[in-house]
Amino acid sequence: MNFLKRAVKYCLRQRVRSLLLLLTFTLLSTTVLIAISSKKAVQQGTKQMKESVGASVRIEIDTNDRSNYGPAEDYGNGSSGFTYNGDFITQKIVDKISKLSNVIGYNAKSSEGFWGIPQNFEPLPAMVNAPGLATPYQSLLDSSLDVKFLNGTYTLEDGRHIKPDDTYVALISKELADKNDLSVGDKITFQNSVDEDRTSTFTITGIFSGTEGMAHLAITPDGIPANLGYIDVNSLKDIYDLQGYDYMDVYTHTPEEASKLAEAIKNLPEVKGKTFVFNVNTEDFEMVSAPLSSFGNMVDTTVWVITIIGISVIILLLVLWTRGRKKEIGILLAIGRSKAEIAGQLMAENIIIALLSVCASTALTMILADRIGTYIIGRAGENATDLTVSAAASDMAATYGIGFASVCLAVIIASYTVLRLKPKDILTKMD
Repeated sequence: MNFLKRAVKYCLRQRVRSLLLLLTFTLLSTTVLIAISSKKAVQQGTKQMKESVGASVRIEIDTNDRSNYGPAEDYGNGSSGFTYNGDFITQKIVDKISKLSNVIGYNAKSSEGFWGIPQNFEPLPAMVNAPGLATPYQSLLDSSLDVKFLNGTYTLEDGRHIKPDDTYVALISKELADKNDLSVGDKITFQNSVDEDRTSTFTITGIFSGTEGMAHLAITPDGIPANLGYIDVNSLKDIYDLQGYDYMDVYTHTPEEASKLAEAIKNLPEVKGKTFVFNVNTEDFEMVSAPLSSFGNMVDTTVWVITIIGISVIILLLVLWTRGRKKEIGILLAIGRSKAEIAGQLMAENIIIALLSVCASTALTMILADRIGTYIIGRAGENATDLTVSAAASDMAATYGIGFASVCLAVIIASYTVLRLKPKDILTKMD
C-alpha cells in the first residue's frame, strides 16, 4: 500500500480529526478572503465618494458686510430690522456654473426654507401640540447632495430624490409617513405660515429613514427631526417670490481642482463684482468617507490578526497531532518505510483536507459576499450604491497558497521532531 492510500484511509478513519481540521481551514480561509474582499470594496466605495464629493466650492451671499443692508425698518409691534440689498445667487448663475469643467455636481439652498402648518396630515406630537404650529422643510436643488444623505444619517427608502427641475415635490421621513399612512405619490398640504390665506400642496417624491430613535421630547413639533422634510427650491421661489439662493455648493474631484474651480467661478462675468464670499471645502469628503475609512482600518487589522493567529493554530494542531503518532511512525520506520514516504503520507493527509476546505471556503465566501456588501453599503451611505464584494482569483490564490505553505511548514516541523529519531528510540520511549 503506497503512502497516498494510507493517507486517504487515515483521513477516513480519523473522522473527528479530519472534520475539525477541515472546519479550521475553511473558517480561517473564508474569514481572510472576505476581509480582503471587503477591503477592496471599501477602497472602491471611497473612490466613488471621492468622485461624488471629493471637494467643493461654496458660494454664499455676504451677510456679514453691513453695507449690503438697507436702513433700519420698523416692522411694527416695536420690532425693527434690516433688509438685505446685496446680490443673490440666481438661477442664471447656477446654470452658468454647472457648465464649467470638472463640475460633477451642485446643490443650491435657501436658508429661509418653507414653514407650513399641516392641513391633511398630523406631525409627530411634541410636548406642546397647539393647533396652528408650523413645521419647517428645507428647500434645495438636489436632495441627494444634502449632507445628511451624503454622510449616511438619512437613507432614501422609497421613491427618488428631489432634482433641480422638480416643482412642488417633497421628501418626508418614514416615521411621518407611517403615522399618516402616506406613500410616494400622495399629496401633503400646508397652510403657509407667511400668507395665512394661501395653501401649498406638494407631491411626495421620496421617503427617507434615519430619524428613528432621535429624541421626541421636543417642546413643539418643529423640534422633532421626523417632522422636518425637504422641498424643491422652485416651489419655494413661487411661494415666497425669492430673488435667488443664499448659498450654492459646487462639487468636484479633488481639493486642487476645487481651488481652480473657485477661481474660475470668481471670474465669470455673471459672478465678478457680486457680493458673494467663496470657500473651498474638503470636509464633506472627510466626513462621508470617515465610516469607510474606519472600516478599512479595521479590515487591515483583522486580516493581519486572523492570518497570524490562523497560521499559529494550524501549526500547533498539526505539530501536536503528528507528535501524538510517534508509535505509528516508529512502527513504519521499523518495517522499512523510508522517512520520505512517511513524511509524504503526513503531507498528503493534510493536503487532502486542505483541498476539501478550498472548495468549502470558496462556496462559503460567495454566499456571504452579498451580505457583507450590504453591510458596507449601509456604512457608506448613498454615494456607494454600486459596491461589489467578491473574492478575486488572485486573492484566492494568495490565501490558499499561504494556507498550503502553512500546512507544509507545520508538517515539516512536526515530522522532523519525530523522524530524526531512530525506530528503536521511538518505540523504547513509547514503552
